Amino acid sequence: MSFISFENVTYRYQDAKKNAIDNINLHIEQGEFVAVIGHNGSGKSTFAKLLNGLLVPSAGTVTVGGISTAEEARRLDLLQQVGMVFQNPDNQIVASIVEEDVAFGPENLGIPPQEIRTRVDEALKTVGMYEYRLRAPHNLSGGQKQRVAIAGIIAMQPKCIVMDESTAMLDPIGRAEVMEAAKMLNRDYGITIIYITHFMNEAVDANRVILLDKGIIALDGTPKEVFADYERILQYGLDVPQSYELMKKLGINACVLQHDECVTKLEELLGENGKTRD
Repeated sequence: MSFISFENVTYRYQDAKKNAIDNINLHIEQGEFVAVIGHNGSGKSTFAKLLNGLLVPSAGTVTVGGISTAEEARRLDLLQQVGMVFQNPDNQIVASIVEEDVAFGPENLGIPPQEIRTRVDEALKTVGMYEYRLRAPHNLSGGQKQRVAIAGIIAMQPKCIVMDESTAMLDPIGRAEVMEAAKMLNRDYGITIIYITHFMNEAVDANRVILLDKGIIALDGTPKEVFADYERILQYGLDVPQSYELMKKLGINACVLQHDECVTKLEELLGENGKTRD
């Protein structure tokens, strides 16, 4: 059984005329890094909330780690499987001291105090925020606040972290900090990352990209597979990564997604042109 399974899942908000999620079937394995993209209203945030039981399907079944999100009796077990990091870190920070905020989740899970102390320290070190443990969260930058929010989830030791547009309110430096934390958690700790974003440059760092459109899965594959069809991506109301856009403007037919790959490609082309002139 896959770690995350959507079996014929539909969700419709009360009084809505259309389904927000429309008969999705999807399987995600433990340890994957999945970026979820789509224009506003495509169903991304609804998808995220279905993963940890904030929303329960109108039809079908969502299971995470073998637990159905509809099982109210196993709500606590589900929260230990999947944690959520939301768009605005201020809405997730509940304490006046960083380390107290990180301890909040484990305390609610009934973890013994000595273990909480260990978990808080390890979580803050993991995201590079240990030296700020006695600071007031409101004095931190947006990226630092979001890393504190991530530490609070890590301290609960979930197998999956869902990041629902967690960089949307951050500047480029803050976005980079959060993305690096997500990649590190996936790479070094094997945590499944579901990374919902409208920044295409972030999506290319995932192992897999799912494009939602009108509540259905329109595309699902590696970043190269999903972004290769330039015209189709534009038809879904999305941009392509900047490196790919630059290639297109230069008339180069290459699906180049990463900045370093773009630099290498340009160096190769400039070298070839220099040889031609010689």
